[in-house]
Amino acid sequence: MVKIIVAVVLLAHGIGHVLGPLQVFKVTAANPTWNGDSWLLTGVTGQTVSNAIGLALWVAAMVGFVAAAAVVMGWLPASWWVPLAVGSSIVSLVAIALFPSAFPMTSTIAAAVVDVAVLAAVLVFKWAPTALPA
Repeated sequence: MVKIIVAVVLLAHGIGHVLGPLQVFKVTAANPTWNGDSWLLTGVTGQTVSNAIGLALWVAAMVGFVAAAAVVMGWLPASWWVPLAVGSSIVSLVAIALFPSAFPMTSTIAAAVVDVAVLAAVLVFKWAPTALPA
């Protein structure tokens, strides 16, 4: 049961990153304070490059967390766990830092908490999905 809960959290977190590309492409207009612009990149690189970087970051985090959930379930090799978990968390945190207005603030904070928790679990506590009962 714990394995399923961990996998669902990672999967939901990964799927949540789809809001980033939706903001980049201005698909969602639920709240005018949410946007896909970067406070750092948009003014320096221009809208097109900033959008491309945002899209790459959000999609990489999304795919990485979905794959990490598959590792937890045993559907992908266990050796992929550390690179996927650490890489996805770092990419997600970079995306959040560069594009903090892409999501509502509560979602942004919750996402950062999940990213930090995953990093702590893997890097500090050396947790691996193989520690979970089958």
